[in-house]
Amino acid sequence: MRSTEEGEDAPSHAKSRASPSDMPQESTLTKASDSCMEKNVSMDTRLSDMDSNLGGWEGILATWSPSAWIAQAQVSETRMAKAQAWEAQARVALQPKPSLTELSTVTTLKQESSQLVTKISEKGSEGFPPRLIWSSKVEYILALMGYLLKPSGLLRFISYWIHRGNCSFFIAYILMLLGVGIPLLFLEMAVGQRAQQGSMDLWKSLSPWFGGVGYSMVMVCFITNTYLNVFNSWILFYMSHIFYFVVPWDQCPLQRNSSNFDPECERATSYAYFWYRQALKASDRIEDSGQPSFSLGMFLFLACCLLCALMVNGIKSIAKVLCVLMLVPYFIMICFLIRTLSMDGSGYGLRHLLILKVASIYDLTMWIQAGIQVLFDIGLGFGPIVSFSSHMPDFNNCLSDAFFMALFKIITLLITTPFLFSILGFWATTTTRHCCKKNTEKLMMLIAQGILPPEAKPPTLKDNPTTIYNSWLSSLPPGLRSSILSMVPECNAQKQFLKIEDSPRFLFLIFTEIISLLPGSGFWTVLFFLLLLGLGLCANLMFMLGNILTLQDTFPFCRRQPRLLTVCVSMMMFLFGLIFIQPSGIYYFSLLSEYWIAVPVIVIILCETLAVAWAYGAKRFLAEMMVLLNRPILPGCGWLWRYVSPAVLLGLLMSIFIYLVKEPLVYMAWDSSTSKEVVRIFPMWSLILIAGLSVVVLMPIPAYFAYCLTLGIPFRSTPSCKLPLESSQLQTTKKVSKDILQGYQTES
Repeated sequence: MRSTEEGEDAPSHAKSRASPSDMPQESTLTKASDSCMEKNVSMDTRLSDMDSNLGGWEGILATWSPSAWIAQAQVSETRMAKAQAWEAQARVALQPKPSLTELSTVTTLKQESSQLVTKISEKGSEGFPPRLIWSSKVEYILALMGYLLKPSGLLRFISYWIHRGNCSFFIAYILMLLGVGIPLLFLEMAVGQRAQQGSMDLWKSLSPWFGGVGYSMVMVCFITNTYLNVFNSWILFYMSHIFYFVVPWDQCPLQRNSSNFDPECERATSYAYFWYRQALKASDRIEDSGQPSFSLGMFLFLACCLLCALMVNGIKSIAKVLCVLMLVPYFIMICFLIRTLSMDGSGYGLRHLLILKVASIYDLTMWIQAGIQVLFDIGLGFGPIVSFSSHMPDFNNCLSDAFFMALFKIITLLITTPFLFSILGFWATTTTRHCCKKNTEKLMMLIAQGILPPEAKPPTLKDNPTTIYNSWLSSLPPGLRSSILSMVPECNAQKQFLKIEDSPRFLFLIFTEIISLLPGSGFWTVLFFLLLLGLGLCANLMFMLGNILTLQDTFPFCRRQPRLLTVCVSMMMFLFGLIFIQPSGIYYFSLLSEYWIAVPVIVIILCETLAVAWAYGAKRFLAEMMVLLNRPILPGCGWLWRYVSPAVLLGLLMSIFIYLVKEPLVYMAWDSSTSKEVVRIFPMWSLILIAGLSVVVLMPIPAYFAYCLTLGIPFRSTPSCKLPLESSQLQTTKKVSKDILQGYQTES
């Protein structure tokens, strides 16, 4: 027992005897460096040759663990190591011998360094460059910020706020963000940093049972990016018409129907929506397919080419691209916020920001939609967050990054929500005023024709048409008022405001029309489309980058030919995107975005949580992260990972399944006979389509489950897992790798 205690205390006694305690380690590391350098004399030349063929990558070279950085730094400091060798040999004679623990740690590092140098040499001989990391944290943060800026998410948030309890929904959103969103965001960031592997491979390191999660991520990310890019093609399509003297959606697009009369185009729905349907020759139902629209196909191809051009140089230019694509939209948002606050009716829209419906807090549906909105706003389950984080040093403070990203998302919502509500208030006020004037003209015509009695004559509308008209209508006898309302629609700003559909597509068209009504509409229309295009390209670029990085980490050929890979991914997006620009393509867009995407994403997030919290072990994982970050982590984080997050995710998944089974899946279709929208039910084959697509993208997960069951592989990860280094070695390696990495960055 005494000898064991003495052995445990040996490191402290050794340090008390030596004043510069790090000298033995430095000497040993120097010898290891000298030995490695003698075996790899030509490594500098090989690495420089590989660096010239990176195809747009720049920054520091990275491998799978901090010890890899030691090996890389040793390779880059060959001459320095030789110059310092004599000094280390002179000092070692004056220093006491290192303890057994220190010798074992340094020996382990030396062995790992030699192995990794050999590994890099083998990779270099194969002709593809080693794995890379971000050249600076600024680029990494910009990539995450751009990934969170999805315009469809911002528009859907506005719709949920209006229809799901106003401030009550925002309270539920914040609570779900704090209780589920931030912990799961930290989980994805921490897993990527800790494993230092691509998202296809790192889940096998946590547990072989979850080896299929990465493959499902890649497929879901690609499909989502494909149909989201169609949104960019819509924006470009509309931008091609903003230089007309009068934009097409500023007037009612009358079209003769089968009865040979011009239907009346009402302001209750968007002129831009009518124009969109007619310009693209939208079909009456999802069953009526046809050739893709040539006009929209050109802009879809242009959108794919834009993504390819911005991505072709890889990380070398991604920071500059993101600075432009993010700073310009935020500047435009601030300009819109200042402009819309002075518009007529903006106060009516802003009042909805202060409405708190207490009864909605007890509405389970609101909490479900708030939870789903949080998962999609943060972008969990798609893969880019894991992929981006895996290219950061593993001692990066990802916990503070997770809180920063959540704060960034909230600030973005607080900036966009007021100006969007101001625009909607202006729209509701303008359309209601137009409705009152229109009803007055129609009532006068009906009285002249003798259809209505003279008592139905409306008053003269002057300064405040809406108030005068509604006051007059309310003062009429009930019978006469009923007769009038049977002839003309009711003009109510609140009902008009609540006509906003739960669809980003509809809101996009509404805003397109509203902007055209502003004074100086041409200027504001250009800014509005630049705002949407910047946000859309940001999100699509990050989706695309997540896919490309994953493929490069998994397949050597993709790493050797990054430009060719970018072009191929862009062209595949274009070819698959043709599905969404045919006459019935808009219905497929709604089917995927509203009914399909939630199930595979939540299943992937649930598997991520189980892999870390139960297969690898939450306590073990957090202990390793605490050593790397050198700071305590929230004490309840492991409890949230193990119990709260899986329970919430299972609840969301079950609620979606219940909704899909009980409620009919409907979509807004275009009836060409009346030139109006009608509600239709998706056919049974479309439900089979989304179910089959979900099975295809999620198939790798149960396939790995069955494989592990067959071979008897245990569910829980063993200490010999592929994640680099155990907790006892992390602190020493972290300190050494930090110093070497900092010096290497300075030289680069």
